[in-house]
Amino acid sequence: MKDITIGSVDAATSGRHHGGLEIGGYPDGTPVETPVVVIRGEKDGPVLWMHACVHGNEYSGTCIIHGLLNSLDPADLSGTVVALPALNLTAFQKNQRMSPFEYFGGGDLNRCFPGKSDGSVTEQMAYEIYGPLKEHADYFVDFHTAFTPDTRWAIYADYGGEVSEKSEQMARAFGYRDTLPAPADLLVGSAMHRAGHDGIPSFIIEAGGIGPAFTQETVTDAVERLRNLMRQVAMLDGDVTPPGPMNYFSNFAWVSSTKAGLYTRAIACGDEINAGQIIGHYHDVYGNETGVATSPHSGIALATHPGPAMARGETLIHIGLDRRSA
Repeated sequence: MKDITIGSVDAATSGRHHGGLEIGGYPDGTPVETPVVVIRGEKDGPVLWMHACVHGNEYSGTCIIHGLLNSLDPADLSGTVVALPALNLTAFQKNQRMSPFEYFGGGDLNRCFPGKSDGSVTEQMAYEIYGPLKEHADYFVDFHTAFTPDTRWAIYADYGGEVSEKSEQMARAFGYRDTLPAPADLLVGSAMHRAGHDGIPSFIIEAGGIGPAFTQETVTDAVERLRNLMRQVAMLDGDVTPPGPMNYFSNFAWVSSTKAGLYTRAIACGDEINAGQIIGHYHDVYGNETGVATSPHSGIALATHPGPAMARGETLIHIGLDRRSA
């Protein structure tokens, strides 16, 4: 077996190994070490790299990773799973999207890969993470979370050739109905696209909601979907469950609110919506309706503001555009 060393983890033999990868330093000079878990199978096979909490408050991915790891027996596994369940550790600790030590612009780890050894806090973090990812990963899955429990969609790196083919196979085996084949100019700086550029089939999962929108149902469902993905890439034995009907998109649109107030959404994630359709209602603090929110585009609702209160300019809705059956 090829030795796999990531930070303090040396996974030269089959079994479960854990430790940390230094990705930065706290103001007192102690290292920021993000947790690393490696499960090495008794049989050779590919390396599946997974990480969650690129955005520190998106905890659904962390729990999905733990659920998968706890379901794996090295005796049944061909290859190796590398998991970093709390990637952006300083943001994870603060229950916020970006590192509290990122002060002057930027700071979105999902736009910083492959990083810089002498860059900002977040750019240096990306640099330390991407080195071992590029070295070891044969496949890559990146977990994210939106606002509401009904969030269920995915993105794969669509670079053409074998990378696209294998990335699409991962997406179809995972089987979320609403999926975006992402060209190279979409989500520039994401780990998914950097990995795809470097020849690693890559896939982003958007599952569940932040804070009280977290549900165990999302976790349980995603774990079984991941096991199906692992059957697809020959890491677990068994038949691959084929996907049901799937929607592909050409792109997506983020829409910001132009009004403020108490907000009640009128649509759910996964709903097909038309341009001009009412997607929510605004009320003032006296309970009077003050207006409606309408969609500027036709498409599929990928994520929506949950309410109950919205400031003007907050994210109103995320829409998948130009739906086609796949």
